[in-house]
Amino acid sequence: MRKHKKHLDFEINLIPCIDLLSVCICFLLLTAVWLNIGSMNVKQAIGGQTTAETEKKPLLYVTFDQKGALNVKVQESAKVPKNLSQFSVAGMTDGNLNVVEIAKAIQNIKTLEPQLKTVLIQPMAQTSYQDIIQLMDEFKKMNLSDLGVVPL
Repeated sequence: MRKHKKHLDFEINLIPCIDLLSVCICFLLLTAVWLNIGSMNVKQAIGGQTTAETEKKPLLYVTFDQKGALNVKVQESAKVPKNLSQFSVAGMTDGNLNVVEIAKAIQNIKTLEPQLKTVLIQPMAQTSYQDIIQLMDEFKKMNLSDLGVVPL
């Protein structure tokens, strides 16, 4: 018996490999474009800077109370006297937000501190969204443009 030498001359079909690589390149290009479009430059509104570079602007904190009252606190303001920098307003009347009383109290502060633009609202867990939105709308009417909701 004779031993036959194996034939070492064979062909490799490269077309499936090239097809697979071309599909991978397409996915690479699409995801690179998608990642570039999907990125967003986000800057934290308050507290993201160091204390040296933060400009001291007057700030108004409004917190909801257990009894339905609104506690108002003015910070970073030299023009508002100490007796008006922290007070409470009857927030609810007949289950609705007492917008008139709140508007009067905030308007008094706004006349003393005309540069007041920032308001942070801290609701309670049981505060309804309608009350928060209604309060924000009232602040917008008073030209307080930088509004925020403080987490619980």
